[in-house]
Amino acid sequence: MTHTPHAPTNARLWLSVLATTLGGVLEWYDLILYGLFAVVLSHLFFPATTAGFSLLLSLGSFGVAFVARPIGAAWLGSYADRKGRRQGLVLSSLLMTVGTGLLAVVPSYATIGLAAPLIVVFSRLLQGFAAGGEFGGAATMLAERSPKYRGVYSSLQWSAGGVAVTLASAVAWLVHQAFTEAQILAWAWRLPFALGMVLGPLTAWLRLMSDESPEFRRQDNHQPVREVVRHEPLRLLLGMGLVSAGATGSYLNIYMPTLAKTQLHLGDSVSFMGTMVSGVLTIILPPLFALLGDKVGRRGMMAVMAAAGGLMAWPLFHFLVAFPSGLHLVLVQAFLVTTVYCGYYASVPALFAEIFLPRNRTTAIALSYALGQLVFGGFTPMILSVLVTYFQDKSIPGLYLLGTVVLSLVCLAFTRQYAGRGQSLKSGER
Repeated sequence: MTHTPHAPTNARLWLSVLATTLGGVLEWYDLILYGLFAVVLSHLFFPATTAGFSLLLSLGSFGVAFVARPIGAAWLGSYADRKGRRQGLVLSSLLMTVGTGLLAVVPSYATIGLAAPLIVVFSRLLQGFAAGGEFGGAATMLAERSPKYRGVYSSLQWSAGGVAVTLASAVAWLVHQAFTEAQILAWAWRLPFALGMVLGPLTAWLRLMSDESPEFRRQDNHQPVREVVRHEPLRLLLGMGLVSAGATGSYLNIYMPTLAKTQLHLGDSVSFMGTMVSGVLTIILPPLFALLGDKVGRRGMMAVMAAAGGLMAWPLFHFLVAFPSGLHLVLVQAFLVTTVYCGYYASVPALFAEIFLPRNRTTAIALSYALGQLVFGGFTPMILSVLVTYFQDKSIPGLYLLGTVVLSLVCLAFTRQYAGRGQSLKSGER
């Protein structure tokens, strides 16, 4: 049975793009909010003998979501490759809504005891399962809209992440401006998560109204996960390596408000400034860098930007530690986001579309991204917190980022042997 594609009108095309990218907004909004409110959540759901250990438990539950991501990537990615990119995206957005909703309504540890942190962890696992399939489906749907401008279309997913960063940090800042610390601990912290619940049903409805990807082909006896693992294992490993620098940079950015408050002793409002500015940059810059990559060659541009961010990361953190201030925090976050996230990471989805075959593209992209995020992303805030405390060196995050940049650059060089194969081979070939 073959799905016959049709040329969508501009209105239908942009409806599909909007519906696809809104899921990214929901995913990142939830993740970033958790990171921004990690200190508050640690008091409410993870009471411990010391504040440091309580925060570590909170950050650890944040990372638990990434354990579920590979499972979600395999199941939802396979579902999307068999049933349709659109159907997979609808399902992932509904599941993410439930995950966010649970966190908005769960009573605190003081009210229901051990059940409270268990529900929080379950909500993170559910959100992670849904997000595991979200990226692969969205990246595939966007990249397949235009082979000529794969970079620009697929980079819109990162712009959606920028919208989420800006929205989440702005809402968090407003909450801290409008309410006292006691009110935030009592109930006001729930307001941003409740807002996230509104995005889910809207996203699912728009996705139901949008068109299927023009490159999708429905095929019988199709087993995407088995085929990817059997025929494309090296590409999966390379994909994980490509994700490493961007994932570390993304969650380092989420960790920065915690670092600013607990280690640099900057105020709550000041701590969110860098995240808000970086959010604005990630709305505007990814499509511009991706367009440049489409025009001049994405691998060379990605290598230059990643190298610039990696080499400057440690010196910039030394500078920030020596001269802590809101302005310096903004400058450091803005530089790292511009180079590692916008300049390098924004073109990764387009590169994925070039090295993975259309037949199993959603599954392959979802697994690469989810496994890369598991190893290099979700536990990054907790790992950095442990390293900073153990080595008594607040500049360690810069050195950690440099290490993952080196890994990504090595993997980027090895992808040249697969250049263009993902878009040139017929959809039935493996």
